[in-house]
Amino acid sequence: MSLLLSTLETTIVSTSLVSIVDALHGFDRSGWLVTSYMLTYTGFLIIYAKLSDILGMKLMLLCAITLFTIFSIACGVSNSMVLLIIFRAFQGMGGSGIYSLSTVMVTMMVPPAKYATYVTITTSVFAISSVLGPLLGGAINDSTTWRWVFYLKSVAQHTMLDLGGASAFALVAFSIPFGFPYGKSARFFRSMIEERAWKRIDALGAFLSLAGSILLVFALQEGGVAYAWGSGAVIACFALSSLLLAGFIIWERQLSMRKTVCEPMFPWRLAVNRFVLGLLINGFLTGFPFMAAIFNIPQRLQTVNSTSAIDAGIRLLPLLLLSPVASATSGLLITKLKIPPLYILILGGSLQTIGVGLFSSLPSSDLQIPPAQYGYQVIMGLGFGFNLSTILMMVPMVVDEKDMPVTMAAVTQIRVLGGTIGLAACSAVLINHIKEQAPTFLTSEQVASILLSSSNIALLSPQEQTQTRMVFAAGYSQQMRVMLYFSVAAIFSLLLLIEWRPRRVVDIAKAELSTSH
Repeated sequence: MSLLLSTLETTIVSTSLVSIVDALHGFDRSGWLVTSYMLTYTGFLIIYAKLSDILGMKLMLLCAITLFTIFSIACGVSNSMVLLIIFRAFQGMGGSGIYSLSTVMVTMMVPPAKYATYVTITTSVFAISSVLGPLLGGAINDSTTWRWVFYLKSVAQHTMLDLGGASAFALVAFSIPFGFPYGKSARFFRSMIEERAWKRIDALGAFLSLAGSILLVFALQEGGVAYAWGSGAVIACFALSSLLLAGFIIWERQLSMRKTVCEPMFPWRLAVNRFVLGLLINGFLTGFPFMAAIFNIPQRLQTVNSTSAIDAGIRLLPLLLLSPVASATSGLLITKLKIPPLYILILGGSLQTIGVGLFSSLPSSDLQIPPAQYGYQVIMGLGFGFNLSTILMMVPMVVDEKDMPVTMAAVTQIRVLGGTIGLAACSAVLINHIKEQAPTFLTSEQVASILLSSSNIALLSPQEQTQTRMVFAAGYSQQMRVMLYFSVAAIFSLLLLIEWRPRRVVDIAKAELSTSH
């Protein structure tokens, strides 16, 4: 239930985004409504995983649920884009902990031979929320105020009681012991007062990784929009981000080499493991087109094809429904047929590349919805489903049990970071394209108006409306072409996972049996 709540928030806004930014007059900041959530959602995944190992998993999960619930309500009462973006960032911090700890705790509750089965269940929750999110967001948007996107789990707008969050909190509080997975609840209470426990936290590593990620996404989001690409602000952000991320790598290596109480956020032994590196790079590159498709296709349908929000959500179903089907199929192929995950990743990457490439070829001169796009969505959905679940299933096959929590969190974090950067890049591509093409037939005031709110397209003359929608269509196609390049790169990243005898799930069971003997 906790996982469903947090993952639902990553997609429910997609079909309501146009209405939210129109109501708050901030189309030029629309990308930040998604990016602010995804940025903190991304940045805190490894941090939560590491803190849970020191302070206790149950404590950190309860803190995450509380943070998520409080700021979900705060988002619903926001009256400005700036406040909503800030509250979404805090909401993302809570969602990050829920996603990270739910994924790690499930695998720690079952024997290694069943990892693939339960990872499939976990990723299916994410896939189901991907289906429900756009549909619920569209239905809420068309029938009532967008604020119910954030009040969704409440019994009533006036009571502000988040039943979903409260139920998840109660279930976790009463069903999981404080000492999980260590077996002694006393460990939790000792960890809160022991100075040694707090000294184990790598605060500098957490700061460097978080600050570097934030500056990088900020530069990509605002470059060519609020600031010119060659401006001092953008260049400074790129430079500082590079320095901070380089500092993170150097610091983690130095900390891993020392014999100190402080534990590195990401042990160096994982950084030099080519299989872990391959999973990280593949997850990062796959995150780009996945998030771009989930958020940009509904926007294209509403802006270019003038569909309603709920209609846009329904027309996204081919992609959303095939993704969980592929995830479930992937689990069956790996556990029942003992097919090496590498082969499934190659299949998923190929389908993803074909689907994204075909979707980027949609004509911008035709404002009708081409039936072929549904077939392209099916191909993309299968590719995404095979890839995203299989990456997590492969983690137990390439690392020891002690490194599994941080590796799973790292793979998830790098994938979401890729998606966040991809959304920022897509937003920049679209806005820059509009600024280049629209002034050829619109005044500067009209261009500023449609950038402020896409609903202002309706205020233009019929001929200008058609031309403007064609410009938007070309911009969305340009976004998908950029995502195509990352899809191709994701396939090449699989070269790091190639070995003479590809690993299978049966190898984990054999290794566990050998260890027990």
